[in-house]
Amino acid sequence: MATRKVDFTVTGKDGVQGFWIAVGNKDVPLVNGKGSINLESPKTHFLVWWFGGEPGAKLSIIGVVGATTVVEVKQSVIPPGELEGAGSKRFDV
Repeated sequence: MATRKVDFTVTGKDGVQGFWIAVGNKDVPLVNGKGSINLESPKTHFLVWWFGGEPGAKLSIIGVVGATTVVEVKQSVIPPGELEGAGSKRFDV
């Protein structure tokens, strides 16, 4: 099976203090909200994320292969009264 490099950009706003993302069981190393990971293709993958901060803080994630967006989390929000948010999303490469 071939692999393709997926480039991720993670953006936090409104009080995000830290975040982490992974695909399957592989952490995506991030520097200033940007990082890449090689994934098997063609295959369905599973993006997971966690972030901490103030209630109402928002996180967005975009994963691209070249100029094509393969996964996008437009906005994940920390619920009222909480200090952490998390989620998951399936995507194909």
